[in-house]
Amino acid sequence: MASMADRPAKVLAPRTLIAEREKIVARLSDAFAHDRLNIEEFERRLTLAHERDTVAAINQLVDDLAEAEVEVHAAAVAHASDSHEHREITAIFGGSQFSGPQPLPRRLKIKAVFGGVQVDLRDALFPDGVVEVEVKAVFGGVQIIVPPTLAVECHGVAILGGFESLNRAPASPDPSAPLLRVRGRVVFGGVQIETRLPGEDVHWHHHHQEHHSHREERRALRSKMKELNPRDPTDQ
Repeated sequence: MASMADRPAKVLAPRTLIAEREKIVARLSDAFAHDRLNIEEFERRLTLAHERDTVAAINQLVDDLAEAEVEVHAAAVAHASDSHEHREITAIFGGSQFSGPQPLPRRLKIKAVFGGVQVDLRDALFPDGVVEVEVKAVFGGVQIIVPPTLAVECHGVAILGGFESLNRAPASPDPSAPLLRVRGRVVFGGVQIETRLPGEDVHWHHHHQEHHSHREERRALRSKMKELNPRDPTDQ
């Protein structure tokens, strides 16, 4: 009988936790917007807010932050009433972008080959449950921008490139809540997955472009040195 009496509390607890998590994420977003947290600390606390599984533990993340008179509203992730199963975004020797309040498919493939792709999910309409994103970048770059309230899991492999991933998801996620799961491989390129507030400007540091720029500078320097110091073909 005691276990039956406990069942209603077990059903309500996750919803209470979700509501408290959204409240704390809004507090953290407010602190970041008003420069009381830098980007590194903001990302760290957001990750903990998504991972911790008790109301008390989540509230500890804002113990040192005073309530602001004007708060940033960290809106919950918007849900799509209908969503396609698959979609592919490709950039080859060019650029491509996904943004705005449009439905997000359950499976999204992103490919950048000597090009760049920016996927801004702050206003996207998410289906319930997991959204799988597969990323491939070859001499290209991919940037994925996520809102503070979105749970994210990432795993990427970089070969002579960079994969700046983001991992923040509850140990036992709500099956009806959106969860972004990113997998990918980078070769001579770069992938960034980062959090930004609604309306915040986005600056993309093109690591792969910087790499190629430095390489071209070294080539030009070597060429100039050869011109200044021609080598005798008979010299061994």
